[in-house]
Amino acid sequence: MSTAKIVFFGTGQTSLDALIELEKNFTIEAVITKPATKTSSGGSRPTNVELWAKKMNLKVFNPANKKELAELVIDQKFSSNVAVVLDYGFIIPQAVIDSFSLGILNSHFSLLPIHRGADPIRSAILAGDKTTGVTIIKIIAELDAGPILTWAEYRLDDSITEPELRITLSDLNSSLLTETLKLYLGGDIDPIDQDSRCATFTHKTSKHDGQIDYTKSAKQIEREIRAYQGWPKSFFSYDNKIFSVVEAKQSSKAVLAGKLEIIDKHLYLGCNDSSIEIIKIQPAGKPALSVLDFINGYQNIIGK
Repeated sequence: MSTAKIVFFGTGQTSLDALIELEKNFTIEAVITKPATKTSSGGSRPTNVELWAKKMNLKVFNPANKKELAELVIDQKFSSNVAVVLDYGFIIPQAVIDSFSLGILNSHFSLLPIHRGADPIRSAILAGDKTTGVTIIKIIAELDAGPILTWAEYRLDDSITEPELRITLSDLNSSLLTETLKLYLGGDIDPIDQDSRCATFTHKTSKHDGQIDYTKSAKQIEREIRAYQGWPKSFFSYDNKIFSVVEAKQSSKAVLAGKLEIIDKHLYLGCNDSSIEIIKIQPAGKPALSVLDFINGYQNIIGK
């Protein structure tokens, strides 16, 4: 079973993590990834998936859209019975799915049918979920609705950030996907249909989502700070300056919504019901600061 051949579709870092593990256990017939992106200097930058695949002497293809993808698969006539797609960036056309006799497997970073869609990791933090995980499915035309092969759960605490959770789930997925694929190719897994009545859906995060809304509760704003760490960051405007909150915790201190206030050398930002205590803050275009450094440098605007 270790020499079984697969075709891999992927572009992002989580897909590279999985591909590296899969290559240890299977023959990668081809890697299909998005085209190189243009750089500010006028050059081009291949995906990290492509760079690694070529280093490993794997065959790489870069279709620019769904039409080119379908034409590529039809033209190449891959001999693999199964493919894997993860963090690819294009929706796979039905003709491509049908070209693999055992279908295409996908890793989704939630416990499906919860958090279908583009941003399940942030959504689990924003919702205050106690448990999340990774689900391996066979893809169908409907978004993240295919039958489930396996899943693995991960217990969330109330301090984990999106970058931390992404790394944890990627590590969990790398081992789960490999074992699932072995069992599936051996005929030892019976797919289970999802209960679509329980489905919830995520939306793709935008830059605007990072703007702190003081009408929300301190609990929700604290979740957003953890969910948006890295990108788009949780930010607010104060005295015509932009600040990103890097780290904070929920507080019971009563502070007027939208106001910064120093209490006993601690920094608080007022929310709808109470406040958040800011632990680390970053002025736009400058390094992140501890609270004491921020107070010393910006005390003249605090409380305005």
